Amino acid sequence: MNKARITDKISAAEKALAGDNVYAVTDANVFDLYPSLFAGVRHTVIGAGEKYKTLATVGVIIEDMVEAGCDRQTTLVAVGGGVTGDTAGYAAASFMRGVKWINVPTTLLAMVDSGIGGKTGVDVGGYKNVAGAFHMPDGVIVCRDFLRTLPEREWLCGCGEMVKHALLDKDIYAETVKNIDDLLSRGKSAGRLIEMSVRYKESVTEADFREGGLRKRLNAGHTVGHAVERLDGFRLSHGEYVALGLRAEAGMFADELDKDYYSSVCDMCRKVCRHRFPLLDIADITATARTDKKNTRGNIVIELPLGGGRVKEKTLSPEEFERRLSACLSAL
Repeated sequence: MNKARITDKISAAEKALAGDNVYAVTDANVFDLYPSLFAGVRHTVIGAGEKYKTLATVGVIIEDMVEAGCDRQTTLVAVGGGVTGDTAGYAAASFMRGVKWINVPTTLLAMVDSGIGGKTGVDVGGYKNVAGAFHMPDGVIVCRDFLRTLPEREWLCGCGEMVKHALLDKDIYAETVKNIDDLLSRGKSAGRLIEMSVRYKESVTEADFREGGLRKRLNAGHTVGHAVERLDGFRLSHGEYVALGLRAEAGMFADELDKDYYSSVCDMCRKVCRHRFPLLDIADITATARTDKKNTRGNIVIELPLGGGRVKEKTLSPEEFERRLSACLSAL
C-alpha cells in the first residue's frame, strides 16, 4: 500500500492529470471551481451528491471511457469528494476487469476517511455501499489547498470521521480533545490532526485490507448512523450522521463506559453535529440497521469504542438493539 502524499499544493493534482493515458472523473462542483485542471484531459463530470453514487453513474463513466479510447493501460484519476472517489474507484475496478487509478480527494471527509484504503462502491435502492469492490488506488494525493473552497457543512462532515478516529486511537484522542474547537474553526491544529487521521486510516487498512478483523473498528458510529442517514433522507452530511451514530451507540452502552470518557464523546459529537437526533420510528431504525452488511446471522453488529484506543464488538438481537436505542434516545 502506497502512503498518501500530503501537500498544500494543487500542483500535485495537476501532475497526476498530466500523465500519459489518463482519464479523469470529477464532479460538477469541483469542475466548476477548478475547470483549468481538466483542460486537455479526457474526463467525465458526474453529478455532485449521494444521489449520483449509483450503478447508473458507473455505467456512464465506463461508457465514456470506451468512447474516449481508453484501454487496460489507462489510469483513472478521481478528483472529488467521497462520492466521486467511491464511484470512480468502482468504475476503475470494473473497466476491462480493473485498471490502475489515483485518488485525489478534495473534501475533508474523503481526505481522512473514504479516500484511504481501497474501498469502492455505490448505493443500490437507497442501501449504502452494497455494490462495490476492494480496489486499492496506486496513489492518493491529499492537496489541502482544496479545503479553502470547502463549504462549512462539508468541513463538519469530515470532522465527524476525525472524531471517530479520535475515539479509536488514544494519541489522536488526546490531541482532538484539546483542540476540538480549533479544529472545527479550521485553526492551526487542523493540518496536524488531518495528517494524524490520514496516517491512522492507512495503518488500519494496511493491516487489514479486506476488513477481516482490525478494520471493522472503522465502522464505529456507522450502524446507527447509516440507518438514520437513509431514513432521514440524507438531510445532513454523512459525517454529521456518524457523529449522531457515535453518540447513540455510546449511549446504548453508557453503563459500560467511563463517565468522563462518555461525557467527552457526547461533547465532541454535539459540537460536530448541532442537530438533535431525528424524530424517527425506533422500529424503522432497527429494521434498516438489520440490512447493514456488517451484520451476522440476523443479529446487528456495533463496533463500540471503549476509550484508550480499545474497541469491543457488540452483537445484538434486533430486540435488544431496539430496547437499548429506545432507552437512550431521550438524552440525544
